[in-house]
Amino acid sequence: MAIDQKHLESFEMWCWRRMEKISWTDYVRNEEVLIRVSEQRNILHEIRKWKANWIGHILRSNYHLKEVIEGKIDGRIDVTRRRGRRRKKMLDDLEEDIFI
Repeated sequence: MAIDQKHLESFEMWCWRRMEKISWTDYVRNEEVLIRVSEQRNILHEIRKWKANWIGHILRSNYHLKEVIEGKIDGRIDVTRRRGRRRKKMLDDLEEDIFI
């Protein structure tokens, strides 16, 4: 998860650098780029907010997707246990985002 967050932050900075037409060979710190564009790093915050809004929308509805998100429907026909680590449910991911 931390690697994904690092990639998202890198992508956000890449976008700011492209908007400011800063070449990849120029030595400009990320803080300087953020000052130039008068912004803060907020892509992870926005993604967490969108995810929470979407899950809230689904949980208020009466769809079968609600049961899948809550983990009541597994989505598999066979009942044998899979090898490896337990799959993370969307609600587990949301709880992790809330407590960070």
